[in-house]
Amino acid sequence: MIRRGILLGTALLMICSLVSDITDAREADEDWVGKLKDMERIFVFDGSGIHNVGNLQLHVTNWGCFGSRPGSNWPTRDYPSAQWPANSGVEYLYTAGLWVGAKKGGIAAVSTGAYETEFQPPGRSEDPNEIYIIYEANSNSAGGVRYPRPADDDKDGKIDEDPLNGIDDDNDGRIDEDFAGISNQMFSCEYTDDQEAAKNTYSDHAPLGLYVHQESYQWEDEDFYNFVGIDYTIINYTGSSSLDNVYIGFFADGDAGHLETERYWRDDATCFYQGIQCTEKGQIPWPVRVSVAYVFDKDGDDGETTGYLGIVFLGHKTDPRGITAPPLIGLTSYQNFSGDQPFEEGGDPSNDSERYILMSADDYDRCQDVARDYRIMMSTGPFDELMPGDTLTLQVATAIGEGRNGMLATAAKAASVFDGNWFDVDANAQTGVNGRETPVPGPVTMDPNTCDDDFTEESAMKDDYLWINLDCEREIELWESPCPKGEATPESYMTGVEGKETHISWLVGTAPPPPEMRIVPGDGRVTLYWNNLSEEARDVSTLEKDFEGFRVWRADGWKRPVGTTEESGPGKELWKLIEQRDFSNGFGNDNEYRMPYAEGGLMYEPLANLDEKEELIDIFAENVYHYPLDTVPCIPGLSDAECDTLEALARYRLGFEGGRRYYKYVDTEVLNGSQYFYSVTAFDYTGKYGEASSNFRLVVPTSSGTSCDTGNKEPHDIYVVPNPVTSESLEPWQLGKTMDDPSGIKIEFRNLPLCRSTIRIFTISGDLVEIIEHGGSSGSNYWDLVSRNGQEVTSGIYLFSVKNDFGNYIGKFVVIR
Repeated sequence: MIRRGILLGTALLMICSLVSDITDAREADEDWVGKLKDMERIFVFDGSGIHNVGNLQLHVTNWGCFGSRPGSNWPTRDYPSAQWPANSGVEYLYTAGLWVGAKKGGIAAVSTGAYETEFQPPGRSEDPNEIYIIYEANSNSAGGVRYPRPADDDKDGKIDEDPLNGIDDDNDGRIDEDFAGISNQMFSCEYTDDQEAAKNTYSDHAPLGLYVHQESYQWEDEDFYNFVGIDYTIINYTGSSSLDNVYIGFFADGDAGHLETERYWRDDATCFYQGIQCTEKGQIPWPVRVSVAYVFDKDGDDGETTGYLGIVFLGHKTDPRGITAPPLIGLTSYQNFSGDQPFEEGGDPSNDSERYILMSADDYDRCQDVARDYRIMMSTGPFDELMPGDTLTLQVATAIGEGRNGMLATAAKAASVFDGNWFDVDANAQTGVNGRETPVPGPVTMDPNTCDDDFTEESAMKDDYLWINLDCEREIELWESPCPKGEATPESYMTGVEGKETHISWLVGTAPPPPEMRIVPGDGRVTLYWNNLSEEARDVSTLEKDFEGFRVWRADGWKRPVGTTEESGPGKELWKLIEQRDFSNGFGNDNEYRMPYAEGGLMYEPLANLDEKEELIDIFAENVYHYPLDTVPCIPGLSDAECDTLEALARYRLGFEGGRRYYKYVDTEVLNGSQYFYSVTAFDYTGKYGEASSNFRLVVPTSSGTSCDTGNKEPHDIYVVPNPVTSESLEPWQLGKTMDDPSGIKIEFRNLPLCRSTIRIFTISGDLVEIIEHGGSSGSNYWDLVSRNGQEVTSGIYLFSVKNDFGNYIGKFVVIR
């Protein structure tokens, strides 16, 4: 296919060239426009942006698209794209991304993140070496508190004014100290459509001058883990030109099938659904409106590819009067197309004019059930004018489920989570009453409720507001739906009641967040340390501290199935619960964890060997008490890590925000050289449990090393495992092959010196096979049985030497193919 061949290869070469050719940083201007202009592009290809706390593993990029483009020569191709179930090797997405179309100077243009990479990431001129600019957080991250919890993190009278983007947006000298933390796993990034490299590559495309802040959310709870929510903030940031007749939308190339199935993307079908679905909000029956375009494998691959992947259209900016934006949330266009056809006959658009035609078409395409490779696009608009500095928003979700009904059930869950709840944020009982939730600035005269039988006009003067019932039609639609009503009344579906004037979206009550943890491998053991973050977190729906206990998990036997990586982690079936501790309070097992580790509990005393530790904590506590919002300066002679820990202990002693205590668990049921995943999660007393996939780390226990300066060693002091090397003996180390690991196997050198050394491997005839540099941080190092010429070695006897400044040690091993 063209898109997986020449076209993709050209784009890949362009991006790889950009990554390796980052220019020198420039001094940023003082205003925010100048800051954005002075950023440089840095593409994240390392797999750090993978939603993996749920059952749908979705790859996130920082250039406006989702998916890893499996089967291509793209650098991300080995990462999960939209894999479901997690770690199954069954994919449902090639790529997807944001489209923004508008007329600029009367000429139509569409900026896209897929397929064209017209959106590109900026890097920071303040730190030209920064490469990880997909930021990760969760609903309990420092600085991420949001309503309905007390959301003014920095106590400056403003709420969520410093979005998660690595910039000091509010110019208070701090970065990302007051943003809205959403979900168990949240990714944030930013990009623009007018980077110089993009303009040079796509010379036929006129940039619109857009800045986009993108956030995506995933939850670990089984009720919500089959979708990922996506939230865009789109700004005309050029400061010069307005954009007219703007449309915003989402494009997706859904490919359903197992990665090992040849040309699995060729037999898909696509369709669109819009209507009321019945779901639950908590334990209450709840109807929601669902608009979703979906893709599925036409024949289901004999039961292997049974999922339906949907793109759920959730929200966008509205205008109650329908002047500058649509008055209600809804779609303008749903289009599907295939590369097998020319554009005029339903094929892919090839330029901005054709893309704009699709986005602005007031039309819904029919379903396509002839097995092909399809793309879909949904859009809304027009937004009459986007002036410099003006903002648009768009919210969508990728949702998947078993068959069409399973996908619609997931889409309904996504819609209910986005719908969230309404709250009285301004503490004014006169706003958000009688079903009126939307303020219209004056001067204005209009009927505040067009759905009742009474036509009345009310007015608001200049500098005042008229509150109207904008969504009355939607409220009636929900009440008249066939969904179970339970104890609901018509008022149950009304917004703008009891003073509740503010919509808070993306709202889910979940288990306590996982703690921050550190894992230390040793000789025949793995030690886990974590803090008390989970204990201090409040449930976003009840505002209670409902923590009950910790769970410790381990996964072994992972073989790196196709389409998975260390970053995406093991499948759910591999996780085993190895420890669970809780309060002795009548809930759960009452297996108390709050005892010192030496007495059989989990509590760990950090810095136990630090001289005058208690006196140092007192010093830090004194500083924290008087300056609680500042970081205590580090005391000379202490490391930054020691100072951070002392401040956390001092804050905990005072009961201040940021206080921490620590826990420890040691696992001795491990084998050196084997790969293990560990996770520490939390659960509450209502029965909500955190998933192991929300907080995992990979670790390999290593053998003890030998001192470098103890004189000569006998050859048997350093040895190879396994030896002899056979297919059977290598089985515990066998992993799936990737482009970076073409053999998928390894042998281990053990008992190596704890200093920098060089390992050289020779044939029995003395030919040099490979050179491995050993850093000396542990007693182990590894070789994948691939020679320095890129060839897998053959059967035979191999010699090795380990040389450093203190000696040269020689040994041998045998390979039997």
